[in-house]
Amino acid sequence: MQYEFNPHKSMQKQPCEKGLFGNSFEPVLSIIVPTKNESGNIEMLLRRIEKAMNGASTEVVFVDDSSDDTPKVICKLSNNYPSLVVSILHRLPEQQIGGLGGAVIAGMQVAHAPLACVMDGDLQHPPELIPQLLQVAEQKKADLVVASRRISESKVSGLNLMRDLISRGLDKIARIFFPKQLNGVRDPLSGFFLVRLSAVDFEHMQPKGFKILLEILVRNPDLVKAELPFHFAERYDGKSKASAKEAIKYFILLWNLRFSENDFRFIKFLVVGASGILVNSAALALATDSLHIYYLISAAIATVASTTWNFALTEWWVFNNRPASEGRLKRFLLFFVMNNVALLFRTPIIYVLTSVLGMYYLLSNLISLAILTVLRYLLADGFIWGKPKTKDSQVQIAP
Repeated sequence: MQYEFNPHKSMQKQPCEKGLFGNSFEPVLSIIVPTKNESGNIEMLLRRIEKAMNGASTEVVFVDDSSDDTPKVICKLSNNYPSLVVSILHRLPEQQIGGLGGAVIAGMQVAHAPLACVMDGDLQHPPELIPQLLQVAEQKKADLVVASRRISESKVSGLNLMRDLISRGLDKIARIFFPKQLNGVRDPLSGFFLVRLSAVDFEHMQPKGFKILLEILVRNPDLVKAELPFHFAERYDGKSKASAKEAIKYFILLWNLRFSENDFRFIKFLVVGASGILVNSAALALATDSLHIYYLISAAIATVASTTWNFALTEWWVFNNRPASEGRLKRFLLFFVMNNVALLFRTPIIYVLTSVLGMYYLLSNLISLAILTVLRYLLADGFIWGKPKTKDSQVQIAP
């Protein structure tokens, strides 16, 4: 699901104290802190942020997915830190699209400062490093400064050996998918970084799970990047949100970043086609070897069998987001015609390969199917299962 970047009214950012936001409010930095049941960490986090920023105009945006009293704790404690402008973007369960990554993007979109620092609320990311991130961004004219766990000067005490090995493994996998985009960044899975908001293409962001930095790097390959080492500390309070479910989301994110929706649909079409080849080959062999039908006529019979099979799977799996009942018979007839027209092109290919070149007829059949697969997909996607026009896409003519 693509992330909705226009927050719902019930999810609008709210200051913890009225009158804090005005048109002239221009902080040096917006600190985005996604939280989920982190009430025990808020006081220490705000205290350390205020001390680290040393009076500089700073906005702290908590994007909260909590089910406990974290929002109340944030508002109560915010009054104790007058140099910080604290606000909450509380997301109801049905609004928590994209997980932690979605929370970060939501916070960025309501931030007032030109630069945003993203950090966890559990104090594994030291607020004392924030001024250095700002300094590096200014000195190097960087759009993105990553607090990296993978620089030799860094220290990682907040991950046990197994989690550290898993993290490094996930990093290696990401580099296999995106070697160019991740070049120059040693820790693309870090959750602690500073970014220039004007450099991020929010329109194409589709956050999912924890690793929002990875998506920012992949979808914005022209960012000027820099890194700093830091001490990834142990969690101050609460429980880690890492889980097998988040690992699955990570691999889904990699897939979605590497392959577009059309790529994925085409791969599913290929899978269906592969299963159809088995049906086609079985029917062809049965008709030719068992029923002793001439192989070109058998190919036509096999096409009918595999067409029916492929249509059912294509309808149910490949284009399952299209209308499931409206026009189904029409689609089947079009699909049937398409495959039989394809057979007209496949027949001379099969004949030349089998009767002229002496190739085994089952292999000739497979080659002919492979040659026409892409054309069949383009016709299926753009014509047979073409996206229906919606009211919004239709031209409205005034009476």
